[in-house]
Amino acid sequence: MRLYIAGMYTNGTADRQGRLFTELMNDDERRIVNAVRYQLESYHYVKNEERVQVMRRDGAKVFLDSGAFSAFTLGKEIDLDAYCRYIRDNRDIIDVASVLDGIGDPLKTYQNQCAMEANGVDALPCFHWGEDERYLEYYIEKYPYITLGGMVPHSSQENRQWLDHIFSKYICDANGRPKLKVHGFGMTSIPLMTRYPWYSVDSSSWVQIAFRGAVILPGIGAVHLSSNSPARKVANSHLDNVTPMHREALVAILQKRGFDWKRLADVYISRWVFNIDTFDIICRGLEDKELKFVAEQMSIF
Repeated sequence: MRLYIAGMYTNGTADRQGRLFTELMNDDERRIVNAVRYQLESYHYVKNEERVQVMRRDGAKVFLDSGAFSAFTLGKEIDLDAYCRYIRDNRDIIDVASVLDGIGDPLKTYQNQCAMEANGVDALPCFHWGEDERYLEYYIEKYPYITLGGMVPHSSQENRQWLDHIFSKYICDANGRPKLKVHGFGMTSIPLMTRYPWYSVDSSSWVQIAFRGAVILPGIGAVHLSSNSPARKVANSHLDNVTPMHREALVAILQKRGFDWKRLADVYISRWVFNIDTFDIICRGLEDKELKFVAEQMSIF
């Protein structure tokens, strides 16, 4: 599975021109950032030439999302021809691009897919949560790589139920193996990342959790350690207020990963580098595994 780090150049970890705040990192942190293999950016945020030049200078190769939902929430609209032109002009920094979504309108998404192809642009189709499944059937029949979106507003439980249905009925064969490549947009839940045989997913939770004063530990979850975190006032919710034995164990894990817990507590850039490293650990752990999904069967026995 490829786990794309979403928004490295746009999520508050870079300046207005998109230059990463590497000067705030130590040598080990810069090494981790420079080694990031999979990145996703939104056209809505990186369409200006300054950000393009920064990504090109860094040798970035990104999964390009249209950013239609972000634009929609801001009352803006993305021009389809401009999006296609951007993809054609910047193929050297684009690994793969997604269709321009028609928010809440699967027919419009399909029409945009056709229009982009007519414009000489290969785009991954997108099927959204709750849409008419005939669109999904069509995309599966025609394309070797599709995307699933619209999951961000829904709870993990709701997404699990929907994804169980989609993967068992459409994506996987009788043995639970995927019949095509599938990307999951905005996959913030690690259990959902690892439950299904995704080809790729993306997430921006690495930066969101870091800004809230926490780091992500596989199998444990978010560990709050910032001195400014509200979790300090909640018993057993912060490194400062867990039991001494628990604290010692957590500090040992952080140190084994090569991080200074005091720096993680004080420097948010260090936290988001730690979370990027966590995502890379998860990704590498799933790369060599044959991922399958078979839905549990209900039984009266």
